[in-house]
Amino acid sequence: MIPTFTDPAANRLWKDYFARVNRLLTHSGADRKELLTDLEAHVADSLIANAQGTEMERLQSALARLGQPEEYLRPLLADDLIDRGTRTYAPLTIIHGLFHAVLAGSRRATIACGFSLGYLCLAIFVAIAVLKPVWRDHVGVFQGENGTIRAGIFSLSGSDHDMLGWWTTPIALLLAALVYVGLTKSLRALRHQP
Repeated sequence: MIPTFTDPAANRLWKDYFARVNRLLTHSGADRKELLTDLEAHVADSLIANAQGTEMERLQSALARLGQPEEYLRPLLADDLIDRGTRTYAPLTIIHGLFHAVLAGSRRATIACGFSLGYLCLAIFVAIAVLKPVWRDHVGVFQGENGTIRAGIFSLSGSDHDMLGWWTTPIALLLAALVYVGLTKSLRALRHQP
């Protein structure tokens, strides 16, 4: 229920505020329209309840009590996206949820940063697997002449020895799959804790 405003500035403020809400809810689940309608109804009810002041003052007061959409919607979005992503194993949905969790702040940000680092490791394993056939002399697990072992993508000296050879690709893909499933199951388990 969108109220009819006589003040064009109040109408513009309403549209701008709910455009921000709608933009944040773009990637949320099926209840997006329901949540948007509930928020609009809440603000409209607040306008009706407060009969003192101009339309603009009443609308500003109602929106101030509700708060900035980013502050109260990001935690909801993070929860929804991470929950959907862990059920479907959809990496982009999980990444988007972690992004909102980081922006939501505090404990969520710490947990999201930890899982983001885990998913970054996963991306590195995939990069190693993909790049090994293309750049085989610089990708893999290498042992230097002083005995140090390095894994990844390197500019090598002539004395470095590739320890795994072509086994680097299947091992990196296996590690990527294990890390992905482990992280996603951990994230799902963490989401269902009280």
